[in-house]
Amino acid sequence: MIVKIDRELNPPDAPLSVTMRQARLALLQTGLLEQVNIAIQNLPGSQGEAARIEWEFSSAVERNRPLLQSLAVALNLTEAQLDDLFNLAATL
Repeated sequence: MIVKIDRELNPPDAPLSVTMRQARLALLQTGLLEQVNIAIQNLPGSQGEAARIEWEFSSAVERNRPLLQSLAVALNLTEAQLDDLFNLAATL
């Protein structure tokens, strides 16, 4: 049986999840934390409220969550840059 791995959803050598603390420290270290906070604050309506709740109260940041994917698009982050952020976060 051959299993095909979608590299966009399961990037090689990068964790799929890090703690919120690790994620925020990695974003701070790379100068992206303020941009992420602004992007989340600027999301309108119930989508924005849901994003703010998720960002504030989640214990982990998961690579495949829609919020993370929309933030990556908003910040023009490539898959390789996301890999780098998750790898950095895993060390913190």
